[in-house]
Amino acid sequence: MDGAADATTLELDLPPEALPPLLRLPAVAGSRAGRAQSQALRIVWHDTAAASLAGDGLALAELRDGWRLERLRPDGSGNWPPATPAPVLARAGTAAELHPPANLVPVAAFEGRERTLPLGPEPVTIRVLEGVLRAVAQEAPCCRIRLSGPPAQVAALADRLAEDAPLAVPRDGIAAVAIGMARGERPAHRTGAPHVTAGMDVSTALAAIISHLTDVIAHHATGAAAGEAQAIHQMRVALRRLRSAIVVFRRAADCPGLQHAAAGLKASAAVLGEARDWDVFLAETVPPVVSVFPEDPRVAGLITAAGRRRRDAHAALRAYLAEPGFRRLLLSLAALPLLRPWTGQEDPDHDPERAELLALPVADYATRRLARMRDRLLAETEAIETLSPPAMHAVRKRCKKLRYACEFFEDLYPSKPARRFTRRLARLQDDLGTLNDAAAAASLTGRLGGGAARAFGVGVVQGFVAAHAARARGDLARRREAWRRQPAFWS
Repeated sequence: MDGAADATTLELDLPPEALPPLLRLPAVAGSRAGRAQSQALRIVWHDTAAASLAGDGLALAELRDGWRLERLRPDGSGNWPPATPAPVLARAGTAAELHPPANLVPVAAFEGRERTLPLGPEPVTIRVLEGVLRAVAQEAPCCRIRLSGPPAQVAALADRLAEDAPLAVPRDGIAAVAIGMARGERPAHRTGAPHVTAGMDVSTALAAIISHLTDVIAHHATGAAAGEAQAIHQMRVALRRLRSAIVVFRRAADCPGLQHAAAGLKASAAVLGEARDWDVFLAETVPPVVSVFPEDPRVAGLITAAGRRRRDAHAALRAYLAEPGFRRLLLSLAALPLLRPWTGQEDPDHDPERAELLALPVADYATRRLARMRDRLLAETEAIETLSPPAMHAVRKRCKKLRYACEFFEDLYPSKPARRFTRRLARLQDDLGTLNDAAAAASLTGRLGGGAARAFGVGVVQGFVAAHAARARGDLARRREAWRRQPAFWS
């Protein structure tokens, strides 16, 4: 949404017990511009016994004033930004007018109240949906806060409220949560890398990428806070992809809003990185050592010390994810596709050349950007096997950024050449990653302290990873040459 005057709605999750304190905050209680209105709200979702609508990513809802067909999950088009209500595809007075499949049955329901609170002086309205989701014999409390009004004012209010209230970007829409309860499964969510489509311009493509990756980050944050290693890994990858996207689109879209997001993502990545490094160390680096020294108390002591460090890193991550700063970062990311600050409509000094770039078909921009990134990486890896560790680390980061850019844009080009190019680039990145893991292992073991017994364990681990790294370094020139020979799929 480019126009700042256009109305938008953010839908945010809130623990029900946090609702009364939120309504007492000055940004709400001190800004009332009229009487609150309240009415009973009942929504019943229908589907077939075989869940044919859910299988197509749709939900059919019955309300007091009619029926509506809505999205159950994002469809990859970028038209459902995070923290916004599910897009309504059609409305009708009766279900038959929406031409649903035969033999519908009610599968889940929301029962509660909807309160509307108009605020001033900015034209923003708060709607509170509070009640219970019911499905078969299960039920769960539900509270959603919807802020409606001009995008900039809505985003600013969300940020102020999140300082003092545990508002969160919802992992799923209300219908998805309810129908997931009915089916006894977690709702489907966006995963992996985003892919832009040929019909998008540059501005729309960037908004779609941010939308997708914000959803992925929000989804995995709960598991990361619970210490789930896979959730920490996936959340960290999504953060890296989003930071890379900001770099890839910088020529067209650089602005204070994206710079602020990049700084917040960097801080989050540091906390996630500490936890992930210890996870990798204990799950991947140490086991080969233990297989050779299965009962050595010196190795066991090192593992115990590393386990304490891992627990401390997970505790720090858990505390960070509960802080207002992280909540506000997620909300700011969710607002970016709505505000699109990179369009510079309210900036008198905005570069008109950037406006032209943002209006380009995304394939035109991708072709230029991928070519520049490839040329630079080729130049920096000319004698890759002789690079120093810091230079090798810098090359690895550049390699990763190019790989993520290829993932973003690969659907714009013939699939087989794109996948071959990305696959060979990934092999080069893997070897560079092995070298980085060796450096990380050396750094981590160096922080464990201890006496002579600990020194023995450290020496054994470092010897193992050094040998593995030496083999990877020997493969670098061959991997680089195989990738260099692979034709650029965007040519």
